[in-house]
Amino acid sequence: MHSNFTDLLNQFSSSQNRTVQSYIIKNQKVWLKKASERHSGWIYIPLRWVAALFRLHMLAPVPNRGGMEAILCEISRIKELQKLGIRVPQILAESKSAILLEDAANNGQSRQLDQALMTAKDKECRLEIFNQAVAAIQDVHSKNAYLSEAFSRNILVDQKLQFSFIDFETDPGEVLSLRNCQIRDWLCFIFSTAYRLEENELQEASQFLYEQLSDKPKIYHEICRVGHKLHWSMFFKVEKLGNDGQRVKKCMLFLQKLALHQPLPMI
Repeated sequence: MHSNFTDLLNQFSSSQNRTVQSYIIKNQKVWLKKASERHSGWIYIPLRWVAALFRLHMLAPVPNRGGMEAILCEISRIKELQKLGIRVPQILAESKSAILLEDAANNGQSRQLDQALMTAKDKECRLEIFNQAVAAIQDVHSKNAYLSEAFSRNILVDQKLQFSFIDFETDPGEVLSLRNCQIRDWLCFIFSTAYRLEENELQEASQFLYEQLSDKPKIYHEICRVGHKLHWSMFFKVEKLGNDGQRVKKCMLFLQKLALHQPLPMI
């Protein structure tokens, strides 16, 4: 790490009020993340109950402890994934309470996946972006790795459809097995991307994901089982609950389509 970046980290972190803030240094955009207050464990109780009630271990909440632990976790996870050749932000400087990161969006050359799907000019472009995102996550998993929060807001894509990943303040591997970490990645991804697909695109999109998971049948079946166990939510007209309800509906429709490619075995 360059000593100048270390000096800047120390200088900015002492005066910065926000937890995360961007700066322009010699025409280069960087992000400084400071240790924040610890997150209350109470916010995870509802999800913990759902995970226990339906025996869906992959939905067990992964606590964000905040403070120095979150900073150290992000540093560790970025370095771990970087060694595997996975596109993540470059660490410019670090301390126990702050981290200075290169802008993973390459000064605006990349966009959040959610935005890319939302502004795609037609069905073909939208499905191509979706399919390439699936392939990018599958590449991460092929290296026996996993992400932290695989939502579309934490996935960046450039004009060449190259993907990078951000936000690693949590480590699902602390509470979940590798397989459940990867299942959790897919569930986060499906929940946050299916919403941007038209209903007549879900079949084709789910077909591509099914093909990508052809060599991991256990993961495929576990994802489908989540859909089966949570299917009851469709009877409550969740789409009337605003955007979050619409996301749940699209997610459940996607999981239904996914399950049809290979019905679950009778037990």
